Amino acid sequence: MFLGAGTGGTCCGISRKLKEKNPNIKIIGVDPYGSILAEPSKLNEKMPPGGMYEVEGIGYDFIPRVLDRSLVDEWLKIGDDEALPFARRLVKEEGFLCGASSGTAMAAAVKYIKEHDIGEGKRCVVLFPDNIRNYITKFINDDWMNKLGLLTDKECLDA
Repeated sequence: MFLGAGTGGTCCGISRKLKEKNPNIKIIGVDPYGSILAEPSKLNEKMPPGGMYEVEGIGYDFIPRVLDRSLVDEWLKIGDDEALPFARRLVKEEGFLCGASSGTAMAAAVKYIKEHDIGEGKRCVVLFPDNIRNYITKFINDDWMNKLGLLTDKECLDA
């Protein structure tokens, strides 16, 4: 199961229940570069340009008390450069009206599946915790993505 962590409530609640039902389930926590939630702490050393990330709803600069990181088996860090285009892809190609943290989780899942050569017969679940409502002027907007350097001028014209 791939899921992002913000305050930790959803991450911990879902992880506890799934591990109760199936102790063999693997929980992969997804954290944006610039956040400090991932363990080991060495994962948190790489910072995004400008020190901040644009993905909202996951990641923090402090550890929330409710976040029990022991429930997460492994952490993956994902940058805006992977997360935001993936969120746009989910909207455009799959019709999911999801937000940037969903794009982050899906980008992490695809990356992990490819890197670990997970093949047929395996079940991977990705939690999409947000919707597109708050992002219409952000990652959905070509000009906003262009200002971040995530879309070229040509890509904006071709859209």
